[in-house]
Amino acid sequence: MAGQSWTGMLDGVLAWARALPEGLSNQVAVDVAGRRVRLSHARVEALSRGVLGRVKGFTLRSWDSAAAVYDLRLDVRGWKLRVETTPQRVELAQGRYTLWLATPGRVELEESPGASSLLMGALRTGAGRAALQALARKLLPPGLAWDGQVLRVEGRLPKEGALAARLFESSSLRMTAVHAPEGLWLSAEEWPGLLDLLQAALGPG
Repeated sequence: MAGQSWTGMLDGVLAWARALPEGLSNQVAVDVAGRRVRLSHARVEALSRGVLGRVKGFTLRSWDSAAAVYDLRLDVRGWKLRVETTPQRVELAQGRYTLWLATPGRVELEESPGASSLLMGALRTGAGRAALQALARKLLPPGLAWDGQVLRVEGRLPKEGALAARLFESSSLRMTAVHAPEGLWLSAEEWPGLLDLLQAALGPG
């Protein structure tokens, strides 16, 4: 019976995905064997803007999707930054979100690329790490932290929209993310919860 229930659920999800309007069907893929789903980079951007737009002292000025990273330009408390980043992990629980974003590429102060290079070199070699982390704590608004390798962003989910807080008040979802040229793959042990997220993510944002 459990196998039949599982098969029926998967058949229903695949039928739902195939029935999506053309404008949405090309934004999602379902990998049943791998228990993962893929969102297009355009959909990832739309969802991210909806969530990050609530962070005080933080403005996402531009977003470019590359094969391995997202190239972002940010305003953080008056500082103009350029960051190449990609999600590693996502947690949704108790109406809140936590994102872990790897920063494998450039992290620059756009007004002073030379100073940025020195900053990054010092961080990644471990020189002066404590002092630089203290500087990052002063620069970044509450809910953001960066250790030179990973940027962590946390806060409350929006009240409305595709990722509304009410969807995760009494449930939780922990995902790993893999950046691919065609989109962002999300994997989770909580497969039904991941499918619920997929349907919410493709709803009106």
